Amino acid sequence: MSSARRLMLLRWGIVGVWAALLTARIIVVATSPGADLTYFGIAEVVAITLGVVVIAVAVVRAQAIRRRREDEALALAIRRIDPTVWLVPAAPTPELRTSIESVRPEVSLGHRVTWAFGATEASLWELEDRRATRLLVIRWSRMVHVGLEDVHGDGRSWAIAMHYVRPDDTTAVATFLVRAAPGSRRMLGRGPRLERLVADLARERIVA
Repeated sequence: MSSARRLMLLRWGIVGVWAALLTARIIVVATSPGADLTYFGIAEVVAITLGVVVIAVAVVRAQAIRRRREDEALALAIRRIDPTVWLVPAAPTPELRTSIESVRPEVSLGHRVTWAFGATEASLWELEDRRATRLLVIRWSRMVHVGLEDVHGDGRSWAIAMHYVRPDDTTAVATFLVRAAPGSRRMLGRGPRLERLVADLARERIVA
């Protein structure tokens, strides 16, 4: 069963509970006008609160599942082209957006991108209309330095910065935030995972 169908069934189930409580209240009021309806009121408030919470959780979860599936579809498309790459889910920084605009003026970079790191190059990819689009290619032989950069100066927004030389021999930098996992909106702060990734990229650059 798809997530959309499960959400629809859940929504109608909650509406059914609300309708049953309302019908029971109407019947009680009609048959016993002087009956105490305190318990009905409490039950209705609890049912409405639970229903709203459950639907909100289901919507958030469905969005996360959709984002993860989009990331997985992009990963599959990239690996069809080169099965040897390792993929890093990322989010672009303003600096990266500016770099892409200078290279590909027609492209408007989204909130989620994926880096593919292979034996000879690093490439930036985005899913566009269900199609994998390669936006930037950096040869390891053209890479000068890989490090960490605090992009907002708040000590929390650490991005990977790749300094490289363009084909026209001008210098450039590509900075990107690393998402915690495919489909995730959470970004990695400075710590073992991010520092290990920087070390791996630096080693790739030296080997290449």
